[in-house]
Amino acid sequence: MHTIKLRVEDKIYEHILFLLNSLKSKGVIIEHENTKEDNSIDFSQYKIDSFAQINNPVKWQNDIRNEWDNE
Repeated sequence: MHTIKLRVEDKIYEHILFLLNSLKSKGVIIEHENTKEDNSIDFSQYKIDSFAQINNPVKWQNDIRNEWDNE
């Protein structure tokens, strides 16, 4: 048995898996992992004043949710 490693773009990932899954009955074992890079944004570098007046975020969220419950 041989091992093949592929790095594919997101837009063709599902197509490649479909193709490989169709070969399962022919002796192909598929092992795949998501190596997607973390493209998250660090918002701590930005100054956002929208919530500056909120001293207790948990209490603020609970108050908002309580308003929904009272409707």
